[in-house]
Amino acid sequence: MPRRYLQASKMRDKNEKNQVDIFKSVKSEAITELTPEILETSLDLITESEVLKDIPIFGIGFKGYSLYQKITESFFTKKLLKFLFELKDIELTHREKFINELESRKETNKAGEKLLITLNRLNDDEKATFIGRLFKKTIIGKLEYNDFIRLTHIIDNAYIEDLKLLENNYHLGRIDDDVKSNLHQIGLIKQSISDIKREKQMQIRIGGKGEDIQPKLIYSINEIGSKFIEFGFN
Repeated sequence: MPRRYLQASKMRDKNEKNQVDIFKSVKSEAITELTPEILETSLDLITESEVLKDIPIFGIGFKGYSLYQKITESFFTKKLLKFLFELKDIELTHREKFINELESRKETNKAGEKLLITLNRLNDDEKATFIGRLFKKTIIGKLEYNDFIRLTHIIDNAYIEDLKLLENNYHLGRIDDDVKSNLHQIGLIKQSISDIKREKQMQIRIGGKGEDIQPKLIYSINEIGSKFIEFGFN
Protein backbone atom coordinates (compact mmCIF):
# COMPACT_ATOMS: atom_id res chain seq x y z
CA MET A 1 0.00 0.00 0.00
CA PRO A 2 1.44 3.43 -0.94
CA ARG A 3 2.72 5.41 2.02
CA ARG A 4 0.24 8.30 1.62
CA TYR A 5 -2.72 5.87 1.69
CA LEU A 6 -1.28 4.12 4.74
CA GLN A 7 -0.97 7.47 6.53
CA ALA A 8 -4.53 8.43 5.55
CA SER A 9 -5.80 5.07 6.81
CA LYS A 10 -4.01 5.52 10.13
CA MET A 11 -5.43 9.04 10.44
CA ARG A 12 -8.98 7.76 9.85
CA ASP A 13 -8.46 5.01 12.43
CA LYS A 14 -7.15 7.57 14.91
CA ASN A 15 -10.08 9.92 14.32
CA GLU A 16 -12.59 7.08 14.68
CA LYS A 17 -10.92 5.94 17.89
CA ASN A 18 -10.99 9.47 19.33
CA GLN A 19 -14.63 9.84 18.33
CA VAL A 20 -15.58 6.58 20.04
CA ASP A 21 -13.63 7.58 23.15
CA ILE A 22 -15.46 10.92 23.38
CA PHE A 23 -18.85 9.26 23.05
CA LYS A 24 -17.92 6.65 25.62
CA SER A 25 -16.82 9.40 27.96
CA VAL A 26 -20.09 11.26 27.63
CA LYS A 27 -22.07 8.10 28.37
CA SER A 28 -19.68 6.72 30.95
CA GLU A 29 -20.88 5.77 34.43
CA ALA A 30 -17.72 7.37 35.74
CA ILE A 31 -19.03 10.81 34.81
CA THR A 32 -21.43 10.60 37.74
CA GLU A 33 -18.41 10.57 40.01
CA LEU A 34 -17.20 13.95 38.80
CA THR A 35 -17.50 16.85 41.21
CA PRO A 36 -16.97 20.61 40.88
CA GLU A 37 -13.78 20.15 42.89
CA ILE A 38 -12.40 17.73 40.32
CA LEU A 39 -13.25 20.09 37.47
CA GLU A 40 -11.36 22.87 39.22
CA THR A 41 -8.30 20.70 39.75
CA SER A 42 -5.22 21.46 37.68
CA LEU A 43 -4.67 19.33 34.60
CA ASP A 44 -1.65 17.47 35.95
CA LEU A 45 -3.54 16.34 39.06
CA ILE A 46 -6.57 15.37 37.01
CA THR A 47 -4.51 12.95 34.96
CA GLU A 48 -3.47 11.22 38.20
CA SER A 49 -7.00 10.97 39.60
CA GLU A 50 -8.24 7.43 40.26
CA VAL A 51 -11.81 8.55 39.59
CA LEU A 52 -10.93 9.68 36.09
CA LYS A 53 -8.46 7.04 35.07
CA ASP A 54 -10.88 5.41 32.62
CA ILE A 55 -12.18 8.69 31.16
CA PRO A 56 -10.35 10.37 28.26
CA ILE A 57 -9.15 13.84 29.21
CA PHE A 58 -11.58 15.49 26.79
CA GLY A 59 -14.41 13.62 28.46
CA ILE A 60 -14.04 15.86 31.50
CA GLY A 61 -15.37 18.75 29.49
CA PHE A 62 -18.52 16.79 28.80
CA LYS A 63 -19.46 16.42 32.45
CA GLY A 64 -21.37 19.67 32.23
CA TYR A 65 -22.90 18.55 28.94
CA SER A 66 -24.12 15.29 30.42
CA LEU A 67 -25.77 17.12 33.32
CA TYR A 68 -27.17 19.73 30.95
CA GLN A 69 -28.61 17.02 28.72
CA LYS A 70 -30.33 15.32 31.65
CA ILE A 71 -31.88 18.62 32.75
CA THR A 72 -33.05 19.59 29.26
CA GLU A 73 -34.48 16.13 28.59
CA SER A 74 -36.41 16.29 31.85
CA PHE A 75 -37.60 19.82 31.05
CA PHE A 76 -38.67 18.75 27.55
CA THR A 77 -40.59 15.78 28.95
CA LYS A 78 -42.47 18.10 31.31
CA LYS A 79 -43.34 20.48 28.47
CA LEU A 80 -44.48 17.63 26.25
CA LEU A 81 -46.70 16.19 28.99
CA LYS A 82 -48.28 19.59 29.67
CA PHE A 83 -49.00 19.99 25.97
CA LEU A 84 -50.53 16.51 25.64
CA PHE A 85 -52.56 16.89 28.84
CA GLU A 86 -54.64 19.60 27.18
CA LEU A 87 -55.62 17.17 24.40
CA LYS A 88 -56.64 14.21 26.54
CA ASP A 89 -60.37 14.95 26.46
CA ILE A 90 -60.57 14.94 22.66
CA GLU A 91 -61.77 11.62 21.26
CA LEU A 92 -59.00 9.51 19.75
CA THR A 93 -60.75 9.16 16.39
CA HIS A 94 -61.13 12.94 16.19
CA ARG A 95 -57.44 13.47 16.94
CA GLU A 96 -56.37 10.84 14.43
CA LYS A 97 -58.54 12.31 11.70
CA PHE A 98 -57.17 15.81 12.28
CA ILE A 99 -53.53 14.69 12.29
CA ASN A 100 -53.99 12.56 9.16
CA GLU A 101 -55.54 15.49 7.32
CA LEU A 102 -52.85 17.84 8.57
CA GLU A 103 -50.01 15.61 7.45
CA SER A 104 -51.58 15.10 4.03
CA ARG A 105 -51.33 18.80 3.19
CA LYS A 106 -48.20 19.86 1.34
CA GLU A 107 -48.08 23.23 3.09
CA THR A 108 -47.97 21.57 6.51
CA ASN A 109 -45.31 18.99 5.70
CA LYS A 110 -43.36 17.90 8.80
CA ALA A 111 -45.82 19.78 11.03
CA GLY A 112 -45.27 17.38 13.91
CA GLU A 113 -41.51 17.74 13.71
CA LYS A 114 -41.75 21.53 13.73
CA LEU A 115 -44.09 21.46 16.71
CA LEU A 116 -41.71 19.25 18.68
CA ILE A 117 -38.85 21.61 17.89
CA THR A 118 -40.91 24.53 19.16
CA LEU A 119 -41.90 22.72 22.36
CA ASN A 120 -38.29 21.80 22.97
CA ARG A 121 -37.25 25.43 22.53
CA LEU A 122 -39.77 26.90 24.99
CA ASN A 123 -38.13 28.53 28.01
CA ASP A 124 -41.11 27.99 30.33
CA ASP A 125 -43.27 24.88 30.68
CA GLU A 126 -46.41 27.01 31.16
CA LYS A 127 -46.04 28.05 27.53
CA ALA A 128 -46.59 24.42 26.57
CA THR A 129 -49.95 24.56 28.35
CA PHE A 130 -50.96 27.59 26.28
CA ILE A 131 -49.92 25.83 23.08
CA GLY A 132 -51.79 22.67 24.11
CA ARG A 133 -55.00 24.62 24.68
CA LEU A 134 -54.66 26.35 21.33
CA PHE A 135 -53.96 23.08 19.54
CA LYS A 136 -57.05 21.58 21.15
CA LYS A 137 -59.14 24.43 19.75
CA THR A 138 -57.50 23.83 16.36
CA ILE A 139 -58.39 20.13 16.40
CA ILE A 140 -62.03 20.80 17.27
CA GLY A 141 -62.28 23.45 14.55
CA LYS A 142 -62.53 26.66 16.57
CA LEU A 143 -59.10 27.98 15.55
CA GLU A 144 -57.53 27.94 12.09
CA TYR A 145 -54.26 26.04 11.79
CA ASN A 146 -52.44 29.09 10.40
CA ASP A 147 -53.55 31.10 13.44
CA PHE A 148 -52.31 28.29 15.69
CA ILE A 149 -48.88 28.41 14.03
CA ARG A 150 -48.74 32.18 14.37
CA LEU A 151 -49.75 32.08 18.04
CA THR A 152 -47.22 29.33 18.73
CA HIS A 153 -44.48 31.57 17.33
CA ILE A 154 -45.74 34.49 19.45
CA ILE A 155 -45.83 32.41 22.64
CA ASP A 156 -42.32 31.13 21.98
CA ASN A 157 -41.02 34.71 21.85
CA ALA A 158 -43.10 36.11 24.71
CA TYR A 159 -42.37 36.65 28.39
CA ILE A 160 -44.72 34.29 30.22
CA GLU A 161 -45.81 36.81 32.86
CA ASP A 162 -46.83 39.28 30.13
CA LEU A 163 -49.05 36.61 28.57
CA LYS A 164 -50.76 35.87 31.88
CA LEU A 165 -51.83 39.51 32.18
CA LEU A 166 -54.09 39.05 29.15
CA GLU A 167 -56.47 36.59 30.78
CA ASN A 168 -60.01 37.98 30.35
CA ASN A 169 -58.37 41.34 29.65
CA TYR A 170 -59.56 42.48 26.23
CA HIS A 171 -59.27 46.14 27.27
CA LEU A 172 -55.69 45.76 28.59
CA GLY A 173 -56.59 47.00 32.04
CA ARG A 174 -53.93 47.10 34.78
CA ILE A 175 -51.12 46.64 32.24
CA ASP A 176 -48.38 49.27 32.18
CA ASP A 177 -47.07 50.77 28.96
CA ASP A 178 -43.78 48.86 29.03
CA VAL A 179 -45.63 45.54 29.01
CA LYS A 180 -48.01 46.81 26.33
CA SER A 181 -44.99 47.73 24.22
CA ASN A 182 -43.63 44.19 24.63
CA LEU A 183 -46.98 42.68 23.67
CA HIS A 184 -47.10 44.96 20.64
CA GLN A 185 -43.63 43.87 19.53
CA ILE A 186 -44.55 40.18 19.58
CA GLY A 187 -47.79 40.83 17.70
CA LEU A 188 -50.65 40.48 20.20
CA ILE A 189 -51.77 44.10 20.40
CA LYS A 190 -51.81 47.05 18.03
CA GLN A 191 -50.42 50.53 18.51
CA SER A 192 -51.69 53.90 17.30
CA ILE A 193 -51.14 57.59 18.05
CA SER A 194 -53.80 59.59 19.85
CA ASP A 195 -55.93 62.07 17.90
CA ILE A 196 -54.72 65.47 19.17
CA LYS A 197 -57.50 67.40 17.43
CA ARG A 198 -60.17 65.26 19.03
CA GLU A 199 -58.57 65.54 22.47
CA LYS A 200 -58.42 69.34 22.17
CA GLN A 201 -62.11 69.44 21.30
CA MET A 202 -62.95 67.24 24.27
CA GLN A 203 -60.89 69.41 26.62
CA ILE A 204 -62.57 72.60 25.38
CA ARG A 205 -65.96 70.95 25.74
CA ILE A 206 -65.36 70.39 29.44
CA GLY A 207 -64.12 73.94 30.00
CA GLY A 208 -60.42 73.65 29.22
CA LYS A 209 -58.32 75.70 26.81
CA GLY A 210 -57.24 72.81 24.63
CA GLU A 211 -53.57 73.66 25.07
CA ASP A 212 -50.40 71.64 25.73
CA ILE A 213 -51.86 68.40 24.47
CA GLN A 214 -49.15 66.00 23.38
CA PRO A 215 -49.61 62.91 21.22
CA LYS A 216 -49.46 59.61 23.07
CA LEU A 217 -49.41 55.95 22.16
CA ILE A 218 -52.70 54.10 22.29
CA TYR A 219 -52.71 50.30 22.64
CA SER A 220 -55.56 47.92 21.88
CA ILE A 221 -55.92 44.19 21.40
CA ASN A 222 -55.67 43.00 17.79
CA GLU A 223 -57.42 40.09 16.09
CA ILE A 224 -54.80 37.45 16.83
CA GLY A 225 -54.53 38.75 20.40
CA SER A 226 -58.27 38.33 20.84
CA LYS A 227 -57.97 34.73 19.69
CA PHE A 228 -55.21 34.13 22.20
CA ILE A 229 -57.37 35.50 25.03
CA GLU A 230 -60.39 33.51 23.89
CA PHE A 231 -58.68 30.15 23.38
CA GLY A 232 -55.44 30.28 25.37
CA PHE A 233 -56.83 30.29 28.90
CA ASN A 234 -59.40 27.49 28.86
